[in-house]
Order: sequence, then C-alpha cells, then structure tokens
Amino acid sequence: MLKTLLLAICVAALSVSPCLAGFVGFRRGDTNGDGNVDLSDGITTLTYLFAGGEDPSCEDAADADDSGAVNLSDAVFTFLYLFTGGEPPPPPGPWDCGDDTRAPDGLGCRDIGSCDPELLSADVSSFDRFSLSFSPGLGFCPQIGKVFEASITHEDDGSYSLELSILVAGEPGDECLPDIIGNVPCARVVELEPRSLGNDEIAEMLGLFTDMEIYHEPHQICNCIAIDPCRIGNFRWDETNLNDFMCSDRRLDRDLAAVILDFLESLRTPPNR
Repeated sequence: MLKTLLLAICVAALSVSPCLAGFVGFRRGDTNGDGNVDLSDGITTLTYLFAGGEDPSCEDAADADDSGAVNLSDAVFTFLYLFTGGEPPPPPGPWDCGDDTRAPDGLGCRDIGSCDPELLSADVSSFDRFSLSFSPGLGFCPQIGKVFEASITHEDDGSYSLELSILVAGEPGDECLPDIIGNVPCARVVELEPRSLGNDEIAEMLGLFTDMEIYHEPHQICNCIAIDPCRIGNFRWDETNLNDFMCSDRRLDRDLAAVILDFLESLRTPPNR
C-alpha cells in the first residue's frame, strides 16, 4: 500500500500543471515558444483559434495584450506592434523572460520553452570511461527489462569494451533492489556478457558524445513546484558528471538523454560480424 502511494505521489509531481497563474518564465507574445515575437506568433494564435491548431504551451505568452484571455485581439495586438509601431506586449514584454505581474487570470504555462536556461554544448568523445547508473528520488522506480547500468571503456589498443546490466523481475528469495515502488515487488540486476563495440557502434557513440547539449542551471519550473522524478539517470564521462533530472544544475537535455539511453539499449544485441 505504501509503495503504491509513493508511486502516485511521484506521478502527480510530474504531471501537475505548475503555477497556473503567474508562472515564472515566459515572453509575452511568444505564442510558439521559439524565443522571438514575430509574424509566426500571430499566425500561431490565429491557427489555434480558428483552424484547429495546437493549444499554446504557455497561454500567458499567447495573451499578447494581457487581457486575461487568448482571443483574436492578441493576434491583432501582435501585428500592430510588429508592423505599425503599436505598443509592445505588456510585462514581462517580448524580450526578457519573466512572470505575469497582473492579478491572477487563470492562464498559465505547461512549458516555458525558450525561457529554459541557455543550452550549451560539450565534447566528451575523448573519454577513457563512460558509465550510466540510476539513482532513486522518493522511492525508486527503475524500468524492468531495460538497461540499468552500463560502462564503456576506451582500451589502450583503441577498442571500446562494453559492460551492460539489465533489470528483471525477481522471485521470492532473490537479492532484490531496495525501495522499489510500483507493481513489481522485487527487481534484480542481471549482467550481460561483456563484449567490444563494433566499428559502426563506435562511430554512432562518438557522434553522440561529440556535440552534447547540456544545461548548467535547473529548469525554471523547479522554482515553482517540487518535482520528484523517482528515477534519475546519472551519466559520467571520466570526471564529467551529468544527469537527466530537470532540477539539477548539471543536466543533459532531456531529448539527448533519451537518445543516449536508446543507444545503450541497442547495444544489448551484438552486431552481425
């Protein structure tokens, strides 16, 4: 019962719409979240209103005139500002990220998009040893049947040796991981047979690790609500440590972390030789 409750708390923390009013981190008028207020934002607003376009990820940003609602007047306001010298969108304005200074209007943001901290790049392809591990937040919900630990070592002869382990459902009496939450009462680690990477795998790996997208600040959503990820992926290249937790100040772009995990999953099956 307790484990089920903890899992529900973790899921709720990740799905709550943060600070529905006055959420920190948007540019007013930037409907499409690309970091600029331009013609495309007015068109995005019109498409949403009249052509079945997707809901704006940040309604506060789409509310260009700060009327408290997203409607035709917002697109008109944007066009007047851009092309006839009209007034710029009210605070926080179209240039700087900020919050909504008016009284609560019921609008909010699911995603702050371009107001996330600056995305930087790093090259870690010259590593001697790469490793992946997972650590818990509140409880622990690693994925059964997926890679749980990984290490890739650059050997003296230029080859790359691989070690992988996966997580499987355990049986009574097995040595189970502690604090697992979810529907599996026991999970245990199974090590796969070590091997060397093939040439194509090495090329794909080095391509991933040459242009790494990273942040050195937490996501701004973490200033707004507490988030417990339940499972944190820890990625290490020699002395460079990053993870996929959005509230960490040294984190991988989430899409990149997912790509790396997919790559490691693909290494479970050796290539045909």
